[in-house]
Amino acid sequence: MPLLAFVLLAVLCLALIGFACACLDDQFAQAFDRVVQSAPAAVIELWPAFALGTLASFSLIVFSMPGSNRASPALLQRFLF
Repeated sequence: MPLLAFVLLAVLCLALIGFACACLDDQFAQAFDRVVQSAPAAVIELWPAFALGTLASFSLIVFSMPGSNRASPALLQRFLF
């Protein structure tokens, strides 16, 4: 087995063991439950920001200028050394 693959596998195993230990604790379950219960309120408060971001990204796609098929001579000469 290559050394890099062994190191990545070891890190993955350590991460899985750490995740399992964190999930066995009752405090993690209580924190996760609080997050799940507060998620709908956060989505309701942030939906205008989500909508604005979606519209902004959509406008970048729609209003972008189509490129020409040929590059200008100045653009082609820019890469000559």
